Amino acid sequence: MDESVELELEQARGALTDARVLLSGDGTDAGVVNRLYYAAFHAAQAVLYDRGEKPSSHGDVRRLFGQRVVLDGEASREEGRLLGTLYDYRWEADYGGGHPDADVTGLLDAIVDFVDRMCDFVGDEPTE
Repeated sequence: MDESVELELEQARGALTDARVLLSGDGTDAGVVNRLYYAAFHAAQAVLYDRGEKPSSHGDVRRLFGQRVVLDGEASREEGRLLGTLYDYRWEADYGGGHPDADVTGLLDAIVDFVDRMCDFVGDEPTE
């Protein structure tokens, strides 16, 4: 596996760990959403790197993920929408007042599944 793919998956797993710690302690929903977004972002970017793509922005990751992974039939449309929804939640959390309207516990489960699927796509072990 390419080193850049491994690094992105490592960052995705680290962001999941951060989200779990924030959720189980005194972390804010905004902090949890931020970390969940970055877990999904890095997992999606790992798949794109594995496919030879080199996205240069968050928008590129979302666009290329839709074109190269969702439209090619690997990921579901729901997984593609999840990445976009998380981007919106993260924007609200980071720049829109810090109170995203999100079920962070449900999102955690969804993002663990998302990261695991992206690991499958690149032939890596799922998260713990």
